[in-house]
Amino acid sequence: MARALRIVNHAGVMHVSGHISARDADDPNVMWINSRKASRATLTADDIVPVDLRTGKRIGEGDEAPSEFHIHRAIFNARPDVHAICHTHPDYVVALSIAGKTLHPVHPAGGFLPESAPLFDDANLINTEARGEAVAKVLGESCVAVLRGHGIVVVGSSVEEVVMRTISAEDNARYQYIASSIGEPKIIRGEELAIAARDIMKPVVVRKHYHYHEENAKKAGALEGMS
Repeated sequence: MARALRIVNHAGVMHVSGHISARDADDPNVMWINSRKASRATLTADDIVPVDLRTGKRIGEGDEAPSEFHIHRAIFNARPDVHAICHTHPDYVVALSIAGKTLHPVHPAGGFLPESAPLFDDANLINTEARGEAVAKVLGESCVAVLRGHGIVVVGSSVEEVVMRTISAEDNARYQYIASSIGEPKIIRGEELAIAARDIMKPVVVRKHYHYHEENAKKAGALEGMS
């Protein structure tokens, strides 16, 4: 998880804030998430902390979870199929939401997106249990939800998958933003979208995307100090 956070940070879709979480492989009622104080650029395994999904309490002593851990807790509790979550604030996703534009799949890289990404229409922090549950309700069965003027929530079956989806969602948003400055973007819909989703979410493709961003981060020195 620490490695994934550094990769997403190096890819430019996570900055001073943001978090990735994963459901514990042995106990589905426990999640692991980066601590509140850790820098997303230099964090290590020691900066990943456990949280009890039933109580919302940090397990053991040490740094606390980030204030918006409520997003992760609520989604894990509502969606047993979800095993990893990323919340971050990518520039183009945020810009589209500020302009009142719905995030749509417009490029095969965004083929996993729904035709219209659900929107949580509130720009404030998700720092209470009630607000976390409200985001989970907006997310529903989708793999993404946009938080207006704030960021995006991405869920998946693994940390690798949410890394790939988070970066690809921002790539798609960038294409949509650029196309919007020229004309009306053509949205991928229906059968065309089903084919795009099938192709982009093949395990070999997910791994290819993750490996590419991992190698870029490694080459740039962003993974120094990690095994």
